[in-house]
Amino acid sequence: MNSKKEWLANRDSDGIVYCFADGTTQVIRLEDYLLENPEYTADDFNKIKLLSDELFYMQNRSDDQYSQKKSPADFDTVTAMIPASEPEPCIAVLRREQRKIAIRAALFLLRSGKLSLRQRRRFVAYFLHGKSVSEIARTEAVNRSSVWRGLHKITAQLQSAELN
Repeated sequence: MNSKKEWLANRDSDGIVYCFADGTTQVIRLEDYLLENPEYTADDFNKIKLLSDELFYMQNRSDDQYSQKKSPADFDTVTAMIPASEPEPCIAVLRREQRKIAIRAALFLLRSGKLSLRQRRRFVAYFLHGKSVSEIARTEAVNRSSVWRGLHKITAQLQSAELN
């Protein structure tokens, strides 16, 4: 039941209506209340009934005012519909600019003639093809540390080329 139906059901009933999450309801009538609670009077029951009416009415007003309607969808379904956040425009521009600078520096370094044939081959394999140090070492049948040292030197040259 939605909050308006719950409020109307309670208001129009001579008893107090309890609405459960599974949609079932139960009505507590004055006679049942007095049988279960002999220490209370009909006046006590009427006070509870008025309070119950007011609470249902406030819930209905809150739902209307803030558009907080109850949804049958579960949390996972709703979160799956939220679009993935994209980086802020200024961050996207900065990344593009950084990438352009890195590409210019790499092209400058490759065309400068400062790299040997082996360094050029390792540079292309590592930075452009994304191969690991181990893969390059295996392909060239050399020690990993020598490939790593060579790439470290190339990286230093690349960084100095970026600054110029």
